[in-house]
Amino acid sequence: MMGANGAVLLSLLIYAALIYGAVRLIKYFIRYGIDYYFKSWMHGRPSKKNDPPGRPGGNNRRLLLMNQITTRYITENGACYEQYVITDPEAKTALTITPERGGMITSFTLDGEEFVWTRRPNFSECNRPRFGVPVLFPSCGNPDNGVHIFDGKAYPMETHGFADLCAWEVDSVGPDGVTLALESTPLTKFLYPFDFTLLLNYNLEGNKALVSLTVINEGNTDMPFSFGYHPYFTASKLENVEFDIKCATCSENAKGEQPAAPEKITLTRKEGADNTIRLLTGVQFPMTFTDKGNGHKVTVDADETFENGVLWQQDAESFVCMEPWNGWANSVNEDGKHEVLEPDEAMTSEWSITIEKA
Repeated sequence: MMGANGAVLLSLLIYAALIYGAVRLIKYFIRYGIDYYFKSWMHGRPSKKNDPPGRPGGNNRRLLLMNQITTRYITENGACYEQYVITDPEAKTALTITPERGGMITSFTLDGEEFVWTRRPNFSECNRPRFGVPVLFPSCGNPDNGVHIFDGKAYPMETHGFADLCAWEVDSVGPDGVTLALESTPLTKFLYPFDFTLLLNYNLEGNKALVSLTVINEGNTDMPFSFGYHPYFTASKLENVEFDIKCATCSENAKGEQPAAPEKITLTRKEGADNTIRLLTGVQFPMTFTDKGNGHKVTVDADETFENGVLWQQDAESFVCMEPWNGWANSVNEDGKHEVLEPDEAMTSEWSITIEKA
């Protein structure tokens, strides 16, 4: 038999557990918003005929249910990586994500044919990934003098930030795809003195890879940042690639006034140069390229949070980069040219990659 003191103690423990659970639930609602739960409910409701394609409950739900998500392990130069593979058997597509390697896409195939380029041995090296689809955060390009200035102090920053150098955690796997998480640490705060959470979601709709990034300010001060992506796509050779892009400006240098874009965007290499680049502002997404050598057609589409783009190719390598950027080189240091989140505020951006055989 439990004594009076034991009964009181048990009651207090139950009460404390209820309070703790309530606080956690409230914090979760504050963090993600009521609409997060509404959207989750929408995904589970029966399909209706008036749901447009690509919306929860419509054709999108049918595609999600058809997708298969599996895990596998690969070994590169003695290092073992867990990968998540989202496949659509009907579309014959497969999207591979490697959380430990910058949380990025490392493969996207159509009928077994690879559209995302991989550089080896860079895959298993500790240095910056120059392959796959790196995530750029909290900046794009290089800040002036290699530093960001926050509150009068200089903080060293890698090219394109540090998110692509970090191992991401798997947050969830399910009908909504694979969601990864990256949180601030003492190491990231040495480079970027802010508390944050990044939630990166990947999913597949036929031959289209869907990517969304939610940035959450977990601190008590305003948080400046920019973001973008650096996808490497397989290419037969640069001369075979033709772009279909509309933008306001196009140049080879991020500094100074940007010249108006020509009617047709091209990516040609100067004699003796080991790489070639085009920096684009005022991009009217989508951006598309076709490769007459391998028959690939790739389309990068993005929401209104993305305004800029970059084309890049390196000599003697069989890839071309077509990159959606929210920021610009040094934009985090320049007032009015980057995003700012207030404490507990969040921002979500979305973009996609569509692959086809032309």
